[in-house]
Amino acid sequence: MKGYNSSTEGLCCCEYENSQGERSHILACCCDCEAFDQAADRCLTCQRVPKGTMEKLFKTVEDRCRLPGIMGQGAVKVRLDVMVPVVTIPTCLFLATLGPVMTFLMLLAMPIFLLWFYRLWKRNTKRENTLFFFSWGLMSVVTVFVVFESCVVGFREILLWEHLLLLTAMFLMFYNFVKTKLNVPYLKSSKRQRSFANTIQSDRRVVYPDESVKVSLEEMTTEDLSESDVKWLDSRPISDGKLITWCQSCNLRKPPRSGHCNVCKACVSVRDHHCVWIDACIGADNHRSFLLSMMLFVFCGYYGAHLSMTTLCTPKMYFDWFLFANDCRFLYIDLQTAASFVITCYSLLAATCMLFGLLFQFLLISQNLTSQEFHVASKRNLLKHGLFATQNVYNQGFIHNWFNFWMTGRSDTRTSVISL
Repeated sequence: MKGYNSSTEGLCCCEYENSQGERSHILACCCDCEAFDQAADRCLTCQRVPKGTMEKLFKTVEDRCRLPGIMGQGAVKVRLDVMVPVVTIPTCLFLATLGPVMTFLMLLAMPIFLLWFYRLWKRNTKRENTLFFFSWGLMSVVTVFVVFESCVVGFREILLWEHLLLLTAMFLMFYNFVKTKLNVPYLKSSKRQRSFANTIQSDRRVVYPDESVKVSLEEMTTEDLSESDVKWLDSRPISDGKLITWCQSCNLRKPPRSGHCNVCKACVSVRDHHCVWIDACIGADNHRSFLLSMMLFVFCGYYGAHLSMTTLCTPKMYFDWFLFANDCRFLYIDLQTAASFVITCYSLLAATCMLFGLLFQFLLISQNLTSQEFHVASKRNLLKHGLFATQNVYNQGFIHNWFNFWMTGRSDTRTSVISL
């Protein structure tokens, strides 16, 4: 299997060239793995596995993790951080159908195992950019949707308009997620820099609702400004007692409210945060679509769970309008019913976690604040009651903040100031 150059002979669908340039086969993935043998011996003798051995093991596993190819170029390499959620989620959800105890254990153990693996993978591969959480989220949504359509809808208890409403909400959710991922407002071109310079010339001085904090845009964009002179809440970093407005990585001057993302390797206009679940930064141009997708995700999770439970359990009508589950004694009577109940529980957990993030976004938008600015305010002790930022020069009041967010969107400066 080894010892000759594959470039002189074609590869079959299950063959590949490993990292040493040798020809190998998928079925030999467990053969001659010195790092695996050393790690197994250490674990069996209850000894700590050396860091170098773990790094070598992860490199070997990633090199041998492949699927048969159909393009005539041999087996296709699969990313380990993508493959683990794809295998783990359906397996754990299937085991959860064995009974109520297994449902509780699997829904508890699955996220713990995935987070443990992610930490182990990141520590041994030293990679910042990963599709692990994107794979986790996408595989969860696909699994829940397939089980719902094949099992829950199969009971024929859901009305047509209810089914269409849920499908429409899911379509809009995916549309807004894709829109969010494709419209990341990176700061790269000189055109954006010239636009910002024109903004400074047109708005020489601004007045904010808090009269105790007055600052010109020239001061907000001045390089080497002392930390003591930064009297406003600024998202840009302060290093060595000075406000840093020049990004060495991107070779551009960062306007107010922007930030550099170490994962995307770029500066983002009005950066809120980097969302690992869609593997994209949230900023000025995609924040609204991101918020809409979060709202639709929560709606689909709770509404889908409601439809599932009123299908699986004997429902009861309240106030001649609200239908709720009443008798739920037969949730594990067969695989179809158990699978429907398990994905309902999983949907409720996911929707509840998303709901907390959505409420946090509502809090930030109500103050015209970004997550990055909130983090800076926490570090500079500019938070009141741990929730409300002080010295926030962008806050124009609850109604005006929401109007700007939905109607005009957040920009670098102009949507956040009042010109004289």
